[in-house]
Amino acid sequence: MLWRLVSCIGKHFYPSFVLCVSIFYLVNSSLHYPPNQNEIQHAYISSLPNHDHRIKRSLSDKFNIHVHYDKSIERLSKSERSLIKNAIDDSIDYWSRTIRPKYKLIDPIHLTRACPARKVFIVENDNKIHYCDGTCASETKCGDVIVPENHLELCYVCDKGHSCKQTGKRGDGIKSEFLLYVSALQTTRCESVDTLATASFCQLEFEKDRPISGNINICPQKLYGDQSINYNGILNTIRHEILHTLAFSSGLFAFFRDQNGNALTERDPLTRWPKVFDEKLQVYKWDNKVAQQFVRENWKIRGGSMNRTVWLITTPKVKEVVREHFNCSTLEGAELEDQGSSGTALTHWEKRLFEHEIMTGTYTQESVISNLTLALLEDSGWYDVSYDQSKPLLWGKNSGCDFVKKSCKEWIDAKLSKNENPSPYCVTSPEYSKRICSYTHDTIVMCNLVQYSSPIPAEYQIFDSLPNVTNKAALAYYGGHVSFADYCPYNQELSFKNSKRDSRCYLEENQPLNVENYALEQYSSKSKCFNHGSVWNQYFDKCQMRRRITLQTAGCYQFECVESEGIYIHVGNDKYHCEYAEQNITIQSIEYQSIYVGSIICPQCEIFCGTNFKCPKQLTKMPSDQQKLLPLSDLCVVNENKLPNYPSDVECAILRQCLKSC
Repeated sequence: MLWRLVSCIGKHFYPSFVLCVSIFYLVNSSLHYPPNQNEIQHAYISSLPNHDHRIKRSLSDKFNIHVHYDKSIERLSKSERSLIKNAIDDSIDYWSRTIRPKYKLIDPIHLTRACPARKVFIVENDNKIHYCDGTCASETKCGDVIVPENHLELCYVCDKGHSCKQTGKRGDGIKSEFLLYVSALQTTRCESVDTLATASFCQLEFEKDRPISGNINICPQKLYGDQSINYNGILNTIRHEILHTLAFSSGLFAFFRDQNGNALTERDPLTRWPKVFDEKLQVYKWDNKVAQQFVRENWKIRGGSMNRTVWLITTPKVKEVVREHFNCSTLEGAELEDQGSSGTALTHWEKRLFEHEIMTGTYTQESVISNLTLALLEDSGWYDVSYDQSKPLLWGKNSGCDFVKKSCKEWIDAKLSKNENPSPYCVTSPEYSKRICSYTHDTIVMCNLVQYSSPIPAEYQIFDSLPNVTNKAALAYYGGHVSFADYCPYNQELSFKNSKRDSRCYLEENQPLNVENYALEQYSSKSKCFNHGSVWNQYFDKCQMRRRITLQTAGCYQFECVESEGIYIHVGNDKYHCEYAEQNITIQSIEYQSIYVGSIICPQCEIFCGTNFKCPKQLTKMPSDQQKLLPLSDLCVVNENKLPNYPSDVECAILRQCLKSC
């Protein structure tokens, strides 16, 4: 998890008071390391003679995943164990409902024992079993976890005279379709500041190469201290990691099969393994029918252009889904991430194009499991998929070929030249980025354009000019906070340091304390984000103090939709009626022994209430006195034409004291 200070959102207006709230962009990363060439093993699940140990399954039959917790989980605190186990249970429940192996294993899974020095023999005409040289290893690992003896097959060995035999004891095995080993070990892969978890698949089923075991390792030092993890964050991370163990891995692409079960990549007839091992990538080389390189010519960057090479998943269903998503019929496939180490590159979707898809390389805001990721699972040839379990991917939806095939610089420049919003990207003054509503109105976001301490790589530099940046050489230091998104700036969900709070309006746990609720916000399942129409002021301590939240230009508020009337916004103890879209409603309220003065912009009724809701006929002019900011002295004047609610006698006494001081 990476925290970076973005800005303070308050200013000092009175000598005795300074308001500064630390806002951070949250980045959680995961790393996936496939087994190396000598570590990949098949597990042969034996069957009775003349009996097919795989049977066709019904669509209502759930995927059976068995979870084994390593001893390291028990060393966590009670709350940390609960967090992990609840997230594992919820993730298993989701994936078991969403995908199903095409054939159900009948016999228990027994994993193949590891060989010392990774030296393996395959006997001619018997490539189902891997034999060790003389003896089996004393322990077999799946990722970072030592596999229990009870999960292991017999030890198969050959001596120097090539006499082969089986020794040792066979465990009971596990009656399941996938073994998931979960650990919490502080490994070297956890040293990166933003790595929350790592994952690896382990062994493959012999006949169709489907993974049947994998490991997720949670980095324990990321679970405590001032880097608090909320439940949704860990849940999305674990769902993501499970998918690496099931299919989404560059180490598995060469094992993908078509819908008839035929290998998509040519195999060695003796070993049944893919023919070519890529020494540079350290994975078996896949066929172009799975993934292929393409060149994007004339890729615009700061000061010129370049040719950019990208890897795309080119399988049939993925190609169909990604073309429909971007509305680009010539798109060759779905782009893979090209940045990061081998634990990130080529094993996630490209962050620039699929920002909040769960299988991008970093968790930056609320993620979705979209049809694109489910299409990859289907195209692996191993799973049937329930697409009704996916959620819409809004990022880049219907943006066309220019968005997906050209650089974000070219997209931003083209939009700004027409005085259009460069959404989903953003450009703002780096020093004065404001908090605004996301395009879904579910979250408060802020443009994540930041200044780096050193120039960003030339191929990712974007800007020829920026507001309030006069030094042209300094432009090389500016880019989006998320490097995996090619440093393209976009509006991003926020988190608050030393707190589990973030900026999602629909989560009650994000409600600020009364003393920190500077714009009378209300976070709940009935809340959405509303843009502010003016700077909010809070008067307190008998009007001797005032807060002005200059950069908070949006807030979360409860609302209700009333047929034929439209939207009512709840602010404090009051309720305000939106009479038309873009109406600027003045808010003047006394709460918590303070006076709050501000305004809220009314949204379009259809956006908040739905297209099937009976919205009122829109007025064409401003109808009410609510457009004018009333003098503070008028707050206690009983005039029904001015305010929907009035201060109590006690509140009026507070107000009169304030007015005397003011």
